[in-house]
This record gives sequence, structure tokens and C-alpha cells, in this order.
Amino acid sequence: MSRKASKPIEMDKSVNVEMKDNKVHISGPKGQLSVETKQGVEVEIEDRKIYVNRTHDRHKAFQGLVWSLINNAVIGVNKGFSKTLQIVGKGWRSAVKGDVINLQLGYSQPIDFKLPKGVTATQKNPGEFTIHSHDKQLLGQVCANIQAIRPVEPYKLKGIRIQGQYLRQKVRKTAGV
Repeated sequence: MSRKASKPIEMDKSVNVEMKDNKVHISGPKGQLSVETKQGVEVEIEDRKIYVNRTHDRHKAFQGLVWSLINNAVIGVNKGFSKTLQIVGKGWRSAVKGDVINLQLGYSQPIDFKLPKGVTATQKNPGEFTIHSHDKQLLGQVCANIQAIRPVEPYKLKGIRIQGQYLRQKVRKTAGV
């Protein structure tokens, strides 16, 4: 049996969960999410706990996947998720104005990145901002889209990075031997 999926998902009192048509609908103070269950995986709701079981051993991977998706949804609608992005480069900066992030990254024109519905941003300083969402998958995709505007280059490590992201700097070629 999957190690994590063998344990029940415990919910807070502010989170409501219901099953409809092979989907688990989760709502809480931060928003609403729904998770589709896979074939061979059964979801049971008892008291304030969610149990994820499989019908056959060949569905072990799906059991862990569905458990993880439901767990992320329960945490997201209750507490939410956030990621901090850092801009590293001389003269590069950002400004958050409502649901638009204005990025000045050394290109000839500034770039306005519009945030999708359900995602917000806060500014800490011109080189750092935090993105918040209740949907972990959407948050990760938005961060990847922002990073794609100016990816971190391997020699000087300049670009947009997620705080805490491991980066390995390449060594330049040395002059004649």
C-alpha cells in the first residue's frame, strides 16, 4: 500500500468536502477546488477525514496521486500557497499593480504580465515579489511562465528564480593552456 495514501487526510472545521460524479469538491475560506478521481481509486469521507483506497494493486500509483491532489486542495482552500520570485540582474526590477506585474528585465520594452483569476501578488522590494494562490498547480504554472520570460543563465546566474531554488554555476573556459 502507498505509504502516504494509507493515512487519512484530516480536514479543518472550515473546510467542506463532498463527492459528486467521480469528483471531490472541496471548499473553504480561500476558495473552491475540485479533484477528479481516477479509475480504480475510491474516496470515502467519514467525520472530518478523507480516506483514499484502491480496488486493485495495479492502481497503487493512482492512489498516491489522488491522495496528494486532494491533500493539496484541502491545504490550499484552508491556508493557501505562496512562492517568492527574485529578480537578479543589474537594473532589473518589478512593480506589482493590481493583477499586473510590470517587469523591466533588460529588454527594450517593459513586460506586463497579467495574473490569471485566483492568483494575487504582493511586492516586497523592486527585485522580489510573492505570488499567492489557493491552487498549487496554477501557482506553479504561473511561476514557470514568469521564469520563462528571463530564465536564469548558467554563467552569471542572472534571471528570475524562485527563492530557495538550487542553481549550479558553470565555470567559464580558461585562457590558453
